[in-house]
Amino acid sequence: MSSIKKVAILTGGGDSSAINDYIRTIVILLEKQHIEVRGIQRSYKGLIEDDFTDLDCRIVNGISHTGGTCIKTSRTNPYKLEGAVDKIIKNIQKEKIDALICVGGNDTLGVALKLSNEGIKVVGVPQTIDNDILGTDHCMGFHSAVENIVKCTNMVTTSAYSHEREMIVEVMGRDSGFLALNSALALGADSLMIPEFPADLDSLADLIVRKRKAGKYHGLYIVAEGVQIKGAKQIQDDIDAFGHIKLGGISYAIAEIINSKINIKPNVTILGYTQRGGTPCPYDAYLSTVFARGTFNNLMEAKFGYMVAVVNEKPKNVPIADAVKDIRLVSKEDYDFAVSLGDVW
Repeated sequence: MSSIKKVAILTGGGDSSAINDYIRTIVILLEKQHIEVRGIQRSYKGLIEDDFTDLDCRIVNGISHTGGTCIKTSRTNPYKLEGAVDKIIKNIQKEKIDALICVGGNDTLGVALKLSNEGIKVVGVPQTIDNDILGTDHCMGFHSAVENIVKCTNMVTTSAYSHEREMIVEVMGRDSGFLALNSALALGADSLMIPEFPADLDSLADLIVRKRKAGKYHGLYIVAEGVQIKGAKQIQDDIDAFGHIKLGGISYAIAEIINSKINIKPNVTILGYTQRGGTPCPYDAYLSTVFARGTFNNLMEAKFGYMVAVVNEKPKNVPIADAVKDIRLVSKEDYDFAVSLGDVW
């Protein structure tokens, strides 16, 4: 039997669908073992400020299939705030927390690793629509975001066809292009631009011209917000608590450059927060239970310092240090394949 009596859970970074499904499942599993569960409000911010809330089966009943996170989130970095780590350790001791579950992306898991090194018993869970965490087939929220992108983009492609326009749809993806890649494949896009490979706008302009000469007067181009443009440089310098440049809107610059080259200005649609909101797709809801099962197993077996990955739809332990040592990127092979499907004119 596990010696764990009380567990706390936090959700950090950007929200997504299926987090609440995960919370509901892990609360049920732990309560059946008479283990108390506390939710930490607003991620590490609540851990610093001793802002806990009770979670039990009655409280989490009905939260599944809802978007966002019932215990809120933030992008708080305690290692950038003086005295914050000491407060976290004291609050964990004060609340008699035996183990801490940290649900989030690279930044959230990076802090979880540091807290683990401080002696806190931590289990990590990968949750990010970017799907860029090493060691896991999928991250919680990714599939729902792709579904949202496809649904929203299908609404604008009918307009592109009717008005014979080129349409750029901008999706999230700071350093990894999995959202853009998967949605472009699902939508049959003419091309895509992702952070892993600088965008060649001369080639894009040429594709538009060739396509129109062949009789196709509309087009769809998926752009990840973190894409770099050949021959250009980043001028945005607004950064968040983890040192990341705040992105969004590069598609407007791409449209202007294309217009300057061929006198055809693509329309731009930026999907923004619609991508990570709303009801989770069934596969994400299912995966959330797999992540919860792996988390529960770790708590029962006293396996800490690990991130619960999902490999072949089964939970698998990956050291948090291995999961956050780098980010997962789209391969050149997969990128070239996706681009080739649109370059047929």
